[in-house]
Amino acid sequence: MFRKVPIYCFGKYKFNANIINKVSTLLKIKPSLANEDINFFGDVRLLDSQNKLIGVFACEEARKKADKLGQDLIMINQEIKPALCKVCDYSDELASKFMNDIVKIKEQQKLNDQHFKLSHSITMQDLKLKVNQAKDLMKKQNTLRVTIICPIETAIQAKSILYTLKDLSQSFMIPIGDIKTKDFKEKEQFDKKKEQQEQVQLDIEFESIEKTEQHLDLPQIKIERLINQYYSRSLQEKTEDEQDLADLFKVQQSEKDKKLETQDSKKSKLEEMMEDDELDFQLQDISTNTSSCYLKDGNLSKYVKLYKMIEWSQGRK
Repeated sequence: MFRKVPIYCFGKYKFNANIINKVSTLLKIKPSLANEDINFFGDVRLLDSQNKLIGVFACEEARKKADKLGQDLIMINQEIKPALCKVCDYSDELASKFMNDIVKIKEQQKLNDQHFKLSHSITMQDLKLKVNQAKDLMKKQNTLRVTIICPIETAIQAKSILYTLKDLSQSFMIPIGDIKTKDFKEKEQFDKKKEQQEQVQLDIEFESIEKTEQHLDLPQIKIERLINQYYSRSLQEKTEDEQDLADLFKVQQSEKDKKLETQDSKKSKLEEMMEDDELDFQLQDISTNTSSCYLKDGNLSKYVKLYKMIEWSQGRK
């Protein structure tokens, strides 16, 4: 059940209790008490939106200062003395953390997987097309890695291609460091008799001249929709993880059941062997109330066979 927080907030965004609790769950933080929900009567240390200390005030006076500034008063920690409060636009701050700590990182991870792989025999026309693609890509991300894998004999030609790419793209991105070269080995070869050709991997990383930043220019309805999407996705991932654990438990349980069934089947086989007439023996109670075996015809080979069976069954226990 969601914790009750104020419906009203200052700033650009005015999230309700539902959205505040969802975004707090995504950020793995507890929703802060805000404004009239702060039931505290002692002194508080008051911070501004930049986390700089304003001063120490009574809680009621701090609330008045927040109202005067047109911002929210949120409780950071009331367990310490004096308690810690902050004046800020609460919804805007949560939205900023959500966009930078979740949305931006997720998008950056997707974009980082989209690095360029060039051929050592690429033509100038195709290279210019790659430059145009890199220009569009760098509008969305800040870095780009370019890789060429080629035979060691063509390494100089591959370096020349990367230098040409650098010259063609210098208007929108610049290299970070020099070209890095390392040996490249394929994971597997289907034809083991075929000799492996020595290859090298050349990498160079670029950064954008105009770095992109995540701006809070989304209208409230769109950012709330985005929060709901990420929240639903997190619940789905959690459900899938729980299902995986349940399936793993079922597999382990079934393996245990199979072992028990195997043991039971071995016991039943032993009992069948004990009842077999060809073995020519039977169990008899003696005065000590223990079980013993005796032969009907005194056949020594059958006795040895019986002894091994009993030794095997005791070893299992």
